[in-house]
Order: sequence, then C-alpha cells, then structure tokens
Amino acid sequence: MIRRLSTRLSGIALALAFLLPSGTATAGDASDGQADGSRRDPALQALVDQVVTAPNPNPGAFLLVRDASGDRFGGAGVADRSAGTPMGPDLKFRAGSVTKTFTATVLLQLVAERRLRLDDTVQSLLPDQVRTDNALSGAPITVRQLLNHTSGLYDYIEGLLPHFRRLDQYWPRDQLIGIGLAQPRYFPEPGTRFRYSNTNYLLLDLIVERVTDRDLRTNLERRLFAPLGLRDTSYPLAQTAIDGAHVRGYADVSPLLPDVPDPTRYDVTAFSPSEAGASGALVTTAADLARFYRALLQGRLLPPDLLHQMLTDTVPTTGSAPPAVAYGLGVYAYATECGRAYGHGGSSPGYLTFALNSRDGREQLVAHTNWNSFTDTGIDEDFWTAFQQGYCSRPR
Repeated sequence: MIRRLSTRLSGIALALAFLLPSGTATAGDASDGQADGSRRDPALQALVDQVVTAPNPNPGAFLLVRDASGDRFGGAGVADRSAGTPMGPDLKFRAGSVTKTFTATVLLQLVAERRLRLDDTVQSLLPDQVRTDNALSGAPITVRQLLNHTSGLYDYIEGLLPHFRRLDQYWPRDQLIGIGLAQPRYFPEPGTRFRYSNTNYLLLDLIVERVTDRDLRTNLERRLFAPLGLRDTSYPLAQTAIDGAHVRGYADVSPLLPDVPDPTRYDVTAFSPSEAGASGALVTTAADLARFYRALLQGRLLPPDLLHQMLTDTVPTTGSAPPAVAYGLGVYAYATECGRAYGHGGSSPGYLTFALNSRDGREQLVAHTNWNSFTDTGIDEDFWTAFQQGYCSRPR
C-alpha cells in the first residue's frame, strides 16, 4: 500500500494508530554506532526521540544521513514490539512507493536503449489492454504521462476494499490493473495536471515486461540490484515474509479484522507485497537506498539527457504536503530549508519511508518509521518534522 506525499495515505480504508506499549525500547537501548561504521548523531537522535514519544503511536523510527562527514544516524524505539528489538538503520523494511524510482529507472534505461520512447502511447504498447468499456478507450496516454502521474487514470488502491479477503492474499497484477481501468479517469485529457495513481506504475511494469520479454523483478536484479551491490534489496511479490533482520510494521486493522487479538496494534508485516507490485513492493535497507540514489544522481544509471529529464520534466504536485513541490519521471522534487532535494516517499501497511538527496547525490537522508495511518487522520507531524530537519542537519 502506497502513501501519497499529502495529508492522507492512498490505501484500503483500514484504520488509524496504536498506543506505544509500555516497556518500549528507547534510544539508550541501541549502541552508539552501527556495524557499517555510521555513528549516532545528537541532533538526529533528538528528532527521532520525539517521533516515538507518547502519545505518538510510532513504535520506532530512524534517520540515516550520508554526507561529506560520513554516515550519521539516530534511532529510537523498537523494530519489533514482541522481541523489543531496537530500531536501527541496518534493518530491512518495506519501502512502499520509493519503488517507483527504481521502476522508472528501468523504464528510462529502455528509452536510452531505443527500445521505446517517452512519447509512445500506452494504447500502442499495450493494445490488448484497450477496451471500449475501460479508461484506455479515451484520449491517448503516453509513457511520460504514466511516469509523472498526469495520465488521469483512476488509482486502483482506492477500489481495493471490496476485493479484500485477508492480509496475505495474493493480488494478481491483471486484477489490479483491471480495477484501475474499470473506473472513469479523474480528468479526460491526459497531461493537463498531476493526480497520483498507482495504476500508472502497474502499466509501466507491463510495458517493461513486453519490451524486454522479462519480468520486472529480473530487470531490477540485472540492471540495478546486482550492478550496484544492493545485497539487501529485493522485489518480492508472492513472499509475505521478510528474510533476515528486519523491521516489523504495525497498524489498526479493526475495520477489516475486528475479531483478531489487539486489532488496533496489529502486526501487518506479512501484508502481501503483491498488492503494490511495481508501485511499491520493494524491500530494502537505508544503506541500499542511499547507494541507489547516489548512483542514479551521479549519472551511473542513466545518460545525462535522460537523467536531466527525470529531474526537470516536472509537474506541480497539487494537493501534496510540503516539502514536495513537483514530480518528475518517477522522482519527487522537495523544497527544503537547505535547497531543493530529490527522491521519493513511500508507505506499505505499517511502514513509512522517505529518501531525500541533493542533486549531486552527496547529501542524503533516509527516514523510516514502522507505523502509518490508513485513513485521513492528518500528517504524522513529528515524523514529518524529523525527516525535513534531519536532511538539513549538520554534524556536531
């Protein structure tokens, strides 16, 4: 399930929050350094301490900053409520819509290889998806408009609730695309304005598969994960468990599963990533995310002209909360106190992540908490403050 960078999360209308349990680990329960050599920073620590302070529902949070001074972090609370495992940036987590930048990078690599063009239409690339009774029967939609969310296509996430059966159910991509295309477009003429829709990226997934004769997972592994050494990053669809040391995610599932024990503090780690697919199924770590964005922004994944388009061919993100101000080709542009940053935010049930980077990829932040809201309860103010101030923090 993918969070829009706005005052509400796109998602099944699950529910709200849970109270921080007694005995939750605090910042002092974690060491002052990580195995990768990153060091605890007082300013970052103060920010994440506030995120997990009652009455906030967040069980844990971390900030990882990479810049000229090295790697610095702050970690507070717990990654696992049952085991009391301290939260830290070395653990795997579900990254939600941060996946979109990975999907977009693969697509743009295919453009660089002249296997398709940004102005090719979805209708020409996926003629079997066009029917007189679905949303592709209207004005042509281009690959570019899928990438920058100006297609106007209905977000399939908004229509999932009637199809929900259980947390770990497998969601076939064709079913999700069908839900997205069965509803009228948000606006009839594509390219006229921004409207975030996860349906766009499932269609990009299908385009990548048709063009390469390989599924998106294989393309991600061969084009990004292996070349960059992203050993802790994967793209699971059918697997609901997370391999290795990881963060567990929590949410209120009482609207869907009212009879389970402790429904307002329910562990949703095993929520099926197939529900998100190319729009948000990635599992990764903070270090791997930072490595990917640095490689991307320093020109190691795309030729200069396409990287420039990715970052500057933007549309205003109407309705999104600050600091997001524009959306490019799979990348948000953020207006921060220390200048423009690039990256993405994302959510899966129980997880919320942001990655912000300077244009040259030298200054980076990855922020994560293992709680999010599934209804319109407003912005998680302390986490919002933490990642924005954390990006602009300077070492002490």
